[in-house]
Amino acid sequence: MRVIVAFLLSLAVVAQAPTVAHAVDVQYRSLEHDGLRRSAIVEMPRDARDAPVLMVLHGALAGPSTVRRRARVQLARRGWIVVWPQAAGEWNDGRTDRGGEPYDTADDVGFLRHLIDRLAATGQADRERVFVAGPSIGGVMTLRLLCEAPDLVAGAAVAIASFPQRYRCPGGPPRPVLYIHGTEDDLMPPDGGRIGGWSPLVRDRGYVEPVADTVARIARRNGCAGVEESALPDRAADDGSTVRLRRYVGCAAPLIHYVVEGGGHTWPGSTPSRLGERIVGKTNQDFSATRAVEAFFQNLAGDGR
Repeated sequence: MRVIVAFLLSLAVVAQAPTVAHAVDVQYRSLEHDGLRRSAIVEMPRDARDAPVLMVLHGALAGPSTVRRRARVQLARRGWIVVWPQAAGEWNDGRTDRGGEPYDTADDVGFLRHLIDRLAATGQADRERVFVAGPSIGGVMTLRLLCEAPDLVAGAAVAIASFPQRYRCPGGPPRPVLYIHGTEDDLMPPDGGRIGGWSPLVRDRGYVEPVADTVARIARRNGCAGVEESALPDRAADDGSTVRLRRYVGCAAPLIHYVVEGGGHTWPGSTPSRLGERIVGKTNQDFSATRAVEAFFQNLAGDGR
């Protein structure tokens, strides 16, 4: 319990620490990669030099502009570079159909590496402090980067996502991970199954394994020895959900898991989706997922200013 309290206090310290507000430019960049014209939104502090990078991978229901608007990430004003890449179609994230073919064939790992290499080549980005976050399909792609491009990822945040069924994650070094999922997510079923649920009106996007299996794989990779659990304060009693914080201990790299009891395919702390609760489920308001992710990465980057 003391370790849990210390972790929560560290998040509060980072969130409340005074910061220097940087002037930020929003750029729309495009590049040619593997025969495709690819693009990204880049929030760039005007004085960026060896800056840490947050790369946010959008899901299937919203593109980078929408996710950027809803997430309200503040790190660029604190001196970070924030990158919002655009998938070519869906992310080529390791999901395959029943015939074993990927749902998208774009070289997304190479594209994301190309983006970071360009920023590092100018001296604006610190290649050793690149952090990746993604909800939904973007979270599945984040998991693939952890497995297949760990040199690119200094830490990851994965939300409402899990490994695709039959996906083999190559062995590799431990990496810090913050994980968030809702227990009543019908679109990315936490017990595993068909993405989008079983409605015949939802097109096939493949199958995922149970969240418990995905987290267990990350815990093994990080060499964790156990887990400590506590309940977050139920600050919004009318949101139909509560949160359990699971902090893994004895790990070579941190693993933190927010279990949103009653939560759906949603981003805690955000305005409920226009798709409606019947489709995406309940949105927890007990904590801000954005602020938790920012604080987690700032601690890892040594940027608790």
